[in-house]
Amino acid sequence: GNAWNDPRAHLYVSDGAAFVREAFTNTYDVIVQDSSDPWTTDDNGNQIPLPSSVLYSPEHFEHIARILKPNGIFAFQAETYNIPADLEGISQWRQLALRSGFQRVRYGTIAISSYPTGQIGFLLCEKDPTSASSLDDIQQRFDVMHTKGLHTTYYHPRLQTSSFDLPLWVEKSVYGEPKQIKDEL
Repeated sequence: GNAWNDPRAHLYVSDGAAFVREAFTNTYDVIVQDSSDPWTTDDNGNQIPLPSSVLYSPEHFEHIARILKPNGIFAFQAETYNIPADLEGISQWRQLALRSGFQRVRYGTIAISSYPTGQIGFLLCEKDPTSASSLDDIQQRFDVMHTKGLHTTYYHPRLQTSSFDLPLWVEKSVYGEPKQIKDEL
């Protein structure tokens, strides 16, 4: 496509932690962080931090919240819920994002055949959830795409909203008990 020709799009390949630490406040609408895993596990089940763990630190999340505009969105790779250590990380990162100033933080899941468990997740962190697009808005944009002859083989608007529908045991682990779940979704 022509996304890279859009003057609003900028791709930075650099030290992500240094970039957000040095960036100006209230600058970005969206930040997507698709980093490598923050840890690995040894043969005894011990977590070993990796260099990318800095991208999952309180300081980094606070800087991301700072450099986003008031209705900004932060989306980042958040592992699979099929591995217990990953599920614990999802819950911890969600709490960290909430403490960093995001008003709503939701875990979404997508099927991806190249991932070992066939499922990978992300956390969608919103500074102002009231500014989120409605399903009708999303559907209209999708319909306009189709009228312009642009088609996808994977994405459709229902997939976008259904990605937040999780097995109950995952919801309980990520959000807490059912009362909290209702309040969060």
